[in-house]
Amino acid sequence: MKNQTKGTLTVLAASLLLAAASSASALEIQSGSDKVQLQLYGAINRAVMYADDGNQEKFFHVDNTNSETLIGLTGEVAATQCLNVGGNLEYVWQSNPSNAVSMDEESIAGEFDAQLVELYLEGQLGKVSLGKGEMASDVSSEHDLSGTDIVGNVGFGDVGGGLSFFDAAAKAYSEDFTVESVTNGGISSEGLGKANRVRYDTPSFGGFTLSGAIGEDEIGDVALEYAGEFNGNQLEAEVAWSNADEGWSQINGSVSVLFSTGLNLTVAASTIDVSDMPANGDDPTFFYGKLGYTFAQPIGSTSISIDYGVFENAAAFDIGQEASGYGLQFVQELADWNTQLYAGCRTLSLEDDTKADYEDVTLVMAGVRLSF
Repeated sequence: MKNQTKGTLTVLAASLLLAAASSASALEIQSGSDKVQLQLYGAINRAVMYADDGNQEKFFHVDNTNSETLIGLTGEVAATQCLNVGGNLEYVWQSNPSNAVSMDEESIAGEFDAQLVELYLEGQLGKVSLGKGEMASDVSSEHDLSGTDIVGNVGFGDVGGGLSFFDAAAKAYSEDFTVESVTNGGISSEGLGKANRVRYDTPSFGGFTLSGAIGEDEIGDVALEYAGEFNGNQLEAEVAWSNADEGWSQINGSVSVLFSTGLNLTVAASTIDVSDMPANGDDPTFFYGKLGYTFAQPIGSTSISIDYGVFENAAAFDIGQEASGYGLQFVQELADWNTQLYAGCRTLSLEDDTKADYEDVTLVMAGVRLSF
């Protein structure tokens, strides 16, 4: 009860501070401080998730971890004609995260978690960021122009990640293998994520941007990103190298293209070198592909897609362990409401070199996201 009360007070206090900051900004701008630009933003994303692990089935009321409920504040000052000084604050609030609920725990209290707490300097020579934020390799495997990434993407563990695989031969749940651990768990397939760091991004040269970051606990990474348009077709791509203090290094990336016809294709892959680690295991790898189509509609675009992913040795470098999954996604934009309606389903399978007979896990999720 004390934790719930404390969490509620934290949210209320943060909301009041953000509202006060926004009001103060408006007063300053009206009084002549027109160099200060503040923007309050956020999103609420709620869904109903159905899970069937071959032994039990259950409905969950979740916050969609593919795109969490959050609130944020950005501020920027034009310090000179060629230099901007700014900062970002972003906090995520999830009640029943879709990646954490399980058959044994369907109600998880939300936590007010800081995702961004950073300052930056941006000018003609690039951008320097200081504080908690994205490492250079973060989201490098997540470039996705399908319009359906809110309900299904390379992050397989974001939906149903807390569910354990049921071994039909032993008639028991696995103590080691969950949806999260055999796909995006163990060592992250998404690079180094967010951390307290110093990051530098070069200016864009012909659509290319080079980034590098050094973070706490002696982690570091570099990434090369491209974004451009040609003949009405859009292309995004990124490749990243990262190194962690645990003794592993990783190369991962993604490519996504959206053709002018509405057809789109996304591919992502990763390999992690664990040769310098004490544990004797195989290098974790994954491959992901998605094919989709987006229709232009008066009320907002309609997007559909199918995807497939295969993850090897993701769970603590388990030799011979392979998880795979395929899914179907649908998203309807409601442009005038700044809202998305979505639904998706996915089936995941697990095999290893033991005599275990793991049942497939089937997941269905439908929900609504309002952005503001």
